[in-house]
Amino acid sequence: MLDPVRVVAITDRRLMGETREAFGAAIQRAVRGCPPGSVLVQIREKDLDGGPLLDLVRLARRHARVIVNDRLDVALAAGAQAVHLPERGLSVEDARRLFPGIVGVSRHDPAAIAATGADLVHLGPIFPTPSKPGVPALGTGALATPHGSAKLVAVGGIDRPERAREAARAGADAVAIIRAAWTGESLAPFVTAVDAGRSLRTS
Repeated sequence: MLDPVRVVAITDRRLMGETREAFGAAIQRAVRGCPPGSVLVQIREKDLDGGPLLDLVRLARRHARVIVNDRLDVALAAGAQAVHLPERGLSVEDARRLFPGIVGVSRHDPAAIAATGADLVHLGPIFPTPSKPGVPALGTGALATPHGSAKLVAVGGIDRPERAREAARAGADAVAIIRAAWTGESLAPFVTAVDAGRSLRTS
């Protein structure tokens, strides 16, 4: 189920538009022209209560596959395909007892990614990013770290297709994007770049 994923588009209503309609339109625009299943939309709206968050997850599911940040209850209620656990969130074991779908996690230490037991692992920041000022970038070399059967997602500073290609060539299976997902047009160039990087890695 995760194999087609090349981009994880992490939501940010400040960039997408505060209204429900703008949120849905931004997702539609981002996935337009992308191969089916290649974009996974991660709903990360920490300021929202359960009801409004559930509404946005259901709206997003009309246009793409969805992973819900932290809120297992909302993921279950919405029938989302996946849930993403922050580094200090629930354990993967606890989440699996409650949630039947894909479980993702975030990690900042490459040495910690192999033992997560998750299906999806976000590792970063790979490049410097304004969202984490003062946090040193891990660099693309971190993406060569063994990660078992989990899909490895490079996160942090991936603001253009060239960086997506570089991350994929270094070992990422997919890339996570915030700002570039909602300030541009279709994510198709990023999907293409990830495929190009992966092909270079395996050739």
